[in-house]
Amino acid sequence: MLRRPSSDIRSHQPPVERVLFVLLSVAFAVTAALQFFLADAMSVWWPLVLAAALTVASLICLYAALRDPGD
Repeated sequence: MLRRPSSDIRSHQPPVERVLFVLLSVAFAVTAALQFFLADAMSVWWPLVLAAALTVASLICLYAALRDPGD
């Protein structure tokens, strides 16, 4: 039976940091969506500000997960 070198296997697995950044991005996006819903349900302005900040945080985490570490 032929075995692949361990370096080939590692190159196909995503790094732990990348997975954590994606999970953090999803968590921020879900929380932002809930804040947008809260702002729509209530007549207050502060959930919109919080939702915008969470959206920006989600995009930053997504960028950090997808960028090439060699940059």
